[in-house]
Amino acid sequence: MDFLEQFVALTVATVKADREMEQKEVDTIVFLADGLKLDTEAVAKAIKTKMYQHDSAEAIARTVAAENKLVLMQSCILVALADNKLKLQEVEFLNKINNALGLPQSAFVLAIASVCQNNPQIQIEGNETNSEK
Repeated sequence: MDFLEQFVALTVATVKADREMEQKEVDTIVFLADGLKLDTEAVAKAIKTKMYQHDSAEAIARTVAAENKLVLMQSCILVALADNKLKLQEVEFLNKINNALGLPQSAFVLAIASVCQNNPQIQIEGNETNSEK
């Protein structure tokens, strides 16, 4: 499986993690693909195919080359946060992918924290403050 296929498989699996597909998440996959200099037409076509397939994201993650692991993990995080929501199902899924990629837990936590810190619009499921009471 080449990098484009791994990228699409893992990012689409991220979209499906919370069982709510939002167009903004799909658009983010294409946007990230463009930034990675991937063929966006091929990515868009592969997205449509992968939406209806049930590949093992963890098995795919285990085959990723060392130089691609971090960029794929970061891409999955950005896709999960594209709708400005972070749900428990997404965190659990991302954690599984991070483990399958063999990346340190601390890097995973810091990557999510960094994106959330830089985007105060992100709502974190189950995060209630005392000011709301």
